[in-house]
Amino acid sequence: MRKLVTASVAASLATVVALTLTGCGSGGSSDSASGSADTSAAQTYLDEHLANPTTIGIDAPLSRKPDAGKVVVGLNSGIPSAQVLADYWKKGAEDLGWTYKEINSGATPAEQQKAMESAIQLSPNGILTTGIPVSTIQTQLDDAQRKGIWVNTSASSDAPVGAMFDTSIAGTEQLKEWGKMIAADVVVKSGGAAKIAQFNLPAFPILGEFDKSFTASIKQWCNGCEVSENPQQAEDIGTNTPAAVVSALQQAPNTNWLVFSLAELNTGVDSALAAAGISNINIGGLSALPANYEALKQGTQNAWTAYPLPIVAYRQIDSMARKFNGDPGVQALLPTQVATPDNVDNLVFDSAGNYIAIADFEKQFHTLWKVS
Repeated sequence: MRKLVTASVAASLATVVALTLTGCGSGGSSDSASGSADTSAAQTYLDEHLANPTTIGIDAPLSRKPDAGKVVVGLNSGIPSAQVLADYWKKGAEDLGWTYKEINSGATPAEQQKAMESAIQLSPNGILTTGIPVSTIQTQLDDAQRKGIWVNTSASSDAPVGAMFDTSIAGTEQLKEWGKMIAADVVVKSGGAAKIAQFNLPAFPILGEFDKSFTASIKQWCNGCEVSENPQQAEDIGTNTPAAVVSALQQAPNTNWLVFSLAELNTGVDSALAAAGISNINIGGLSALPANYEALKQGTQNAWTAYPLPIVAYRQIDSMARKFNGDPGVQALLPTQVATPDNVDNLVFDSAGNYIAIADFEKQFHTLWKVS
C-alpha cells in the first residue's frame, strides 16, 4: 500500500489517495484496469543489465604510443556531471603527456558559441565537448576545420561532420539503451501499474533519445502504464523544477513514478517533496550522480542508469589519440548497468563517489595506448 499526502490537503484529510501496487517476483504478464503488461519480457531485459561490467568495451590498441605535447581544450558547462567529465579529460590528457586547458561553456547557444571561439583562439590540437548540438556551433566548427583543429563530443545525437570527427561516445544508441533499461525497471517494479511523471530537458537533443526510448519501451511492455512529460529549462534545475515536480504530483496524485531525463533535474526535489508532505514516490532516471547512489543505498530512490563519466572522458581522449595517430576510430556502447537499492553496494566507484564501472579502467586504457 502506498500513500501520497500533500501538505495542503493533509490539513483537512488524513489520506487523499491510496494505491495498491502489485509485485512481480517471478515475472509473467499482469493485467491492470486499463491494459496489460509483459513484465516477464521486461524482467528478462532488466536482468541483462544489473551485473557489473568487466571491460571498458573497446579492445583495439593504438598503432603506437601517441605523441606527447599535444594541447586539448575542454568545454565545461559547470553542472556536476560535466565537471566530473572535465576532471577526467584532464587526467586522461596528462596520462598521455598532453596539456589540458578548460573553458566554461555555459548552457545557452550564445555561451557555447563564445566558448568555442575562445577555445579556437588558443590554437589547440583538439577540443572536447559534451551535449552541444553541431548546429549550435557550426560556424565555429568550420573555423576549427580551416585551422586544423579536431573536435570530439560525447552525448550527441548528431552525425560527425568536418572538424567534429566523432560523435559516437554516449550517443544515440547508448541513450536508447538507457531509456529501455529504466523502462524495464519501472514496468517490473510497478507490476505493470506505473503512472509516470517524466521531467526532461528539450534544450539538449541527445536527452530526447532517452525520452523516446523510455516511452516506447513502456508502451512495448505495458500498454496500461501512463507517461506524462514535463519539459524543463536548464536554468530550472534546482530552482523551478522542484516546485514543478510538487505541482505535477498534486495535480495527478495517482502518480507513482518520477523519471528524470538527467540526474541534475532531481536536484532539490527530495526536500521539496518532504516540505509538501509527499512521500513514497518511486524515483529514477538517467545518469546517476553521487547523491542518487547514496539515495539508492538509503532506499529512498529506486533506479538510475549508471553513467561511467570517467570512462566517457577517457574514451574521448582515446578517440583524440586515434585521430592524431591516423588510426581507425572505434565505436562501442559504454560499460553500464541499472543501479538499484539491491545492487548499489556492489557497484564500483572512485574515491569521490563517481561511478567508474571497472576498477582498473585506467590500466585498460593505458594498455591500448601503449603507456606503461
